[in-house]
Amino acid sequence: MKKTILAVVALLCLCGTAAAQRHIEHKWHGFYAVVDGAYMHNLNRSAGLNGEADTLGGAWMGLSAGYSFRKEASVGAGFAYVYDPNGAYTQLPVFVELRSHVMRARLTPYFVLQGGYALPVGASSTTVKITKGGLYFGAEFGARYAIDRFFAIGIHAGYKLLNSNEVTRYEEDGTFKKADQTALHVINAGLSFYF
Repeated sequence: MKKTILAVVALLCLCGTAAAQRHIEHKWHGFYAVVDGAYMHNLNRSAGLNGEADTLGGAWMGLSAGYSFRKEASVGAGFAYVYDPNGAYTQLPVFVELRSHVMRARLTPYFVLQGGYALPVGASSTTVKITKGGLYFGAEFGARYAIDRFFAIGIHAGYKLLNSNEVTRYEEDGTFKKADQTALHVINAGLSFYF
């Protein structure tokens, strides 16, 4: 009798474990953190002297954290480092975000809206330097795959607006030319890690 009861309990435990594994999903309520990286390329060229120095084609490395009220509603804040290999448009966006995951499933689509301010970090090229930052806006969509309840991987694509209120431009000999406003319209694609 004891062996039969132990066998039934063991079988129920195995069935419960198998059922739980089929329904793995990332936590959808509570605190979250996201680390993401992306390749960026801007759609427009600003009106500088040197087209290459005024084109952003670099990397985005970001960190955000927040609280998920439910799968459809998460609110958070974060910052990112925008690396421009030409040196002209390297900056540090600081933002708040709204995040929404469509389903409670192992694989789910998601949407993110971010808004904030992009701070200049003092980087410059031979012809361009951001002297005053400006508005930052981002929107992205993607898919997240849960490895387990506390770790997931996602891929995403999106659009970002990086507006600089004052960009100083120089002549080729290094003399000051003008300071104007520049808005970069950027598309990006990348990878995210969810904790």
